[in-house]
Amino acid sequence: MEEIINDLVLGELRYHKNNFWVRPMDAPVLNSNGNLKLVVQDDDKEGILDVQRKAYKTYLQNEETYKGIVTDYLLEYYKWNYEYIAREVNGVDENDHKDVVTEKQLYQFMTLWYLFICRDGSFGYAFGCCWDVDNGLAVILSESEPRVISRTQLKNLHKLNDRVLGLLVHDGKNAWKGLEVNSFFGKQENLEIELEGGVDEKITAVQQKAYEKYLNNKDDYFREFTKMMITVYTGDEEKASDMVMTQGNIKVTVETALPKTLFIDREGNFGWKVYTQWNDSYIGVLLSDDKPYLMTCDKLRNYANEEKVKDEVLGIVFPSYMGFENIVIVRLVDNVYTLPLVISTYDKEISDKTRQSYVIFQMMRGTFWSQMRDRMLEYYLYIYDDMEENFNIPEQFNKENVSKRNILKMVRFTKLFISTRSRIAWLCESPTDEEDGLAFEFTNGEIKRISQSEII
Repeated sequence: MEEIINDLVLGELRYHKNNFWVRPMDAPVLNSNGNLKLVVQDDDKEGILDVQRKAYKTYLQNEETYKGIVTDYLLEYYKWNYEYIAREVNGVDENDHKDVVTEKQLYQFMTLWYLFICRDGSFGYAFGCCWDVDNGLAVILSESEPRVISRTQLKNLHKLNDRVLGLLVHDGKNAWKGLEVNSFFGKQENLEIELEGGVDEKITAVQQKAYEKYLNNKDDYFREFTKMMITVYTGDEEKASDMVMTQGNIKVTVETALPKTLFIDREGNFGWKVYTQWNDSYIGVLLSDDKPYLMTCDKLRNYANEEKVKDEVLGIVFPSYMGFENIVIVRLVDNVYTLPLVISTYDKEISDKTRQSYVIFQMMRGTFWSQMRDRMLEYYLYIYDDMEENFNIPEQFNKENVSKRNILKMVRFTKLFISTRSRIAWLCESPTDEEDGLAFEFTNGEIKRISQSEII
């Protein structure tokens, strides 16, 4: 039999099998289909609490204010997570881009379902959204600053107000989540703060100290990261340093790499999770050491437990079956790539010869591309007749069309490889050598085209 109560404040409520009391409210709100529902949490069927009645009164007193501000927070959330949403939703097009999306367009992707009141008196709107059907979205309205979280987090709300980090909400897995606003590349951008810890753990003094260190130095961190990215684009670290020093808040194409999350582990290591537009993915940037270090997001999250070596030339590298590994960001043939760095060793030791080779390679890398084009074009024309006989050659690579300008678009760079003998080469996949693959080896200031089997 259906259970019904008639509360003096909340009205007539029916008990739902999912452990809450529910009733329709008087009128639609925002874009809700039909009347907005009131949902009051009661997991253990203990009845309505006074703190929940008080929360409902607060909501009614401020309902028009909430209606007025909630869309602004959702639009900000949409813009902040646009890259993920655009990847998940088929209907996102140029009219829905984060810089031009309107309230009407936003609500084509999401629908308000109910006002949810938690057992502790926290309350907020819960939405369904097409990019996360299982978890949806929610906006906590009961805090001094509304916060967008998942609908699942609202229904299982665990929050705390930390003296250093402010309002934090647990993700239900292994992290407390906060939020701050930063100015990246001249734009105000949300930055999620993620602190490693279980729902029963508090924020540690070590994590608070790490966050304070981050706040004190974040301008320097961003300046160093900007210089790192401009060096990738220009191939010239000195030029990048001059740009950072003389132009201040730089607005250039490096904004294709944007910090999204600040992660702080239990030991106080911290760094950014950075969105990279060139491959629609993410990299990790460790910030808590003496300078920023690139790595994968997994390595950043598990940094405290990872076996690692901090080399004075190669930076932080991680042991692998071949020796050591990490990632590099490079500009190759006018495109930017995140590629593996593989350092092959005999005895898990990086030699001085390897360091010296890498230093010279870094100094001269901006001069390589002309030679690489020459070597590849010479080789391609040499084997062209065999290629024509065995492959359907695209028109742009026909003998009369192929040139130094487009020849390297034929290959796909896969990694930067340093051999046990300190030879350095870019490894590539190429239709000209489908079995062995190609490599462009750097030796004594010259580029040599070889097969990968000659260096690996």
